[in-house]
Amino acid sequence: MNKQTKPQNNDQPILLGVRLTATALLLVYTILFFLSGAAGLVYQVVWQRILQVYFGVTTYSIAVIVAAYMCGLGIGSLGGGWLSQRLRRPLTAFAGMQLGIGLFALISPHIILSVGRATAGSSYAVVFGLSFALLLIPTMLMGATLPLLARAFIHRLESAGKIIGLLYGINTLGAAIGSLAAGFVLIGWLGLAGSIQVAVAINLFVCIAALLTSSNQVQEKSLPPTVGKIPARKTLAGGWGYRTVLSMAFLTGFLGLAYEMLWIRALGVINKHTVYLFPSVLFAVLLGLAIGGYIFGRLADRSPNPLRLFCVIEILVGVFAALGVVVLLNLPNLPAMAELFYARFAEFQQPPSPFVWLGDQYVFSRVRMTTGLLVVLLPPALLALPASLLMGGGLPILDRIAIESPQMAGKRVGDVHLANIIGSTLGTLTVSLVLLPAVGTEVTLKILVLLAFVFLFLGFGDTLQNKTKSDKKTALVLAAALLLMVVLLPRRTEFYQRIYTAGTRSPVVIDEGRDSVLALTGFNPDGEKPTWFWIGGEINSFFPPDGSYESVALPCAAASAPRRVLVIGFGGGHTTRFFTEIPGVEEIVVIELLENIAPMLEDHLEHVQQILNDRRVSYVVDDGRRFLYANPHQNFNVIIMDPYRNYTAGSNSLYAAEAMALYRSRLTEGGVVCVWKDEGHIIPATAASVFPYVDDYRYFMIASDQPIFYNFEALQAYDQILREEGAPTIQAHQIDPYNIISRYLRDQDRIRRESERLPILSDLNPYLEYYYFNQPTLDIPVIRDASPDNLINRLQGCDDACRQHIRDDW
Repeated sequence: MNKQTKPQNNDQPILLGVRLTATALLLVYTILFFLSGAAGLVYQVVWQRILQVYFGVTTYSIAVIVAAYMCGLGIGSLGGGWLSQRLRRPLTAFAGMQLGIGLFALISPHIILSVGRATAGSSYAVVFGLSFALLLIPTMLMGATLPLLARAFIHRLESAGKIIGLLYGINTLGAAIGSLAAGFVLIGWLGLAGSIQVAVAINLFVCIAALLTSSNQVQEKSLPPTVGKIPARKTLAGGWGYRTVLSMAFLTGFLGLAYEMLWIRALGVINKHTVYLFPSVLFAVLLGLAIGGYIFGRLADRSPNPLRLFCVIEILVGVFAALGVVVLLNLPNLPAMAELFYARFAEFQQPPSPFVWLGDQYVFSRVRMTTGLLVVLLPPALLALPASLLMGGGLPILDRIAIESPQMAGKRVGDVHLANIIGSTLGTLTVSLVLLPAVGTEVTLKILVLLAFVFLFLGFGDTLQNKTKSDKKTALVLAAALLLMVVLLPRRTEFYQRIYTAGTRSPVVIDEGRDSVLALTGFNPDGEKPTWFWIGGEINSFFPPDGSYESVALPCAAASAPRRVLVIGFGGGHTTRFFTEIPGVEEIVVIELLENIAPMLEDHLEHVQQILNDRRVSYVVDDGRRFLYANPHQNFNVIIMDPYRNYTAGSNSLYAAEAMALYRSRLTEGGVVCVWKDEGHIIPATAASVFPYVDDYRYFMIASDQPIFYNFEALQAYDQILREEGAPTIQAHQIDPYNIISRYLRDQDRIRRESERLPILSDLNPYLEYYYFNQPTLDIPVIRDASPDNLINRLQGCDDACRQHIRDDW
């Protein structure tokens, strides 16, 4: 008797000569979708960063850019669902979309920068429209990919949740890795354009691998296009209507992004708002979503009541989101943490460079790198990971509830994810622009936790009448947990009060605005006057002044005979106050990014009241570069600025070569640009690449279009004014003219000779902000000129005795 042989299926997909089973094909696309997610987050980080350069780094501009990005994803999700019902080969379409994303991304820096330069300083409505238009093509293509893959791989209803959870989870895991790689490695090493090129290579690889499996695909050939509308039942699994499913997708998206905005705000005070805050929080959130999506996607297939499962996990999201804040709030009170928190608060969570200065060179330390990464990543993980893990189950379960047949998988996934993205967009805008400035972090979090009662009502609303005692008990426990969390959450400003009190051990006054959290600490015994002013966890100013701001403004004024002054960054008001006291100053325009600085300081500091009441002072809340772009006809004798730190997120926009060129174009003849700096090599090199004349001092530099001469008599006169006005509060040695001159290091010729191999800061190369894996320059000393004659020859009014004094002190 002859053995019967099983006929071979020659229509199985082929990859490099190997025929793939359906399971193997799913595994291949799981890997490809992971890579696609990683590339997508690299693009998001880079594109948002480039757009902020010309549209501003205010909360308004960032929020509308994010909203525009999310809108594109939503439209793509809808379009992908529509296409999935009309295409026989959704995997081939997936490959084409990867190619389209990569091709657009390759030219995107040039397009975005060109449009940004032409429209910089536009209104926020225009910013949204332009951001939306610029990012529409790639974000649509990104948003369409999951519905297409859902259509390609869901062939049985009972496995829909497992497949959706796998695809959603692996793509989100890729996004998590992509956010970490972009933020910590790629941008610092390769710049923004180089990071995009890496992501483009990933997209092209995914495209080619997908095309290699596109021939003889049983899975795709067996899926005829759905031309007509498939009738849908009025109720789905568990009794929900389709509109209810979409409403819940909207609400989960709203809450998810709202919580993320809160986590970023709460951790900003600890992290000091470095560029590593956003990718760290994003990594924790996306990692949780990825794991949760995979786990709960599988549970959705096996659950007898996926609706109830969805409601329970969404309620627990609120519980754990609140619990994370309560735990973080009480950590500094633990004996083991209290001393560490107090000792390190001023620089706590700022990622330390893994390079160590030994002798006369830097050495990379793997131990320092590992401990540094742990210090940075642990707080976001503690705060966001538990809630995000639960949050990850929401969409896969809703997808499973919504899918009534394999033919409708792509369409329903597209609809659900569109609703979720709309909710995410509104969650971002509502929290950032409305709730945080209106009621603060703590009350906003309470509102979000209370919204979880919607899920309790939908999942257990009929419990009292129709359900068992166990269901009633579950409902009561969940309700009690939510209420307990609302009670345990701190009152408005209490979270930051306790953080600053633990970090400074002094009384604190907190003001939370739309853009940041401000704090005044170190009040004198009568409790009226503060000593320190903090912005987002960074010390910004001292009261009374220590002379550090004035010592920069003094030579700046002596080199320019100021009449019209632009001050970028109000801070504690010391620089602006100096120029109000200088004879001949006719107008001072102050550009301050944070809208709540002036109102807060005005309530506590008399000199701020005097400044704001000075008729010569115009106070504008805006981004510095955005203001200059929006007012192209305003020119100044002096442009002076003091960014927070070179590593603070957004500072590169003020230090970059493009920014220097902008300042140069707005100077009157003989005008000067004065810049405080805490890095002595790359920042001066960038200025010298734009300005023909640069004087480099310790802690600041002065640049101009014309040779820089200092009126020494004016320098002495300004010093005397400050001594009379500020004595004994301003430290005399800080504003002594000879002491200021002794800080001179070198001119533009030496800067250029000594900086030949250093990178130049640009809009596409924010080298200092993304410093983590770059060899630093902070500990490399700059040796000042051997002779002071270069500077002495430009000191007008410095007589022989003055010259000899300088030489003797040199």
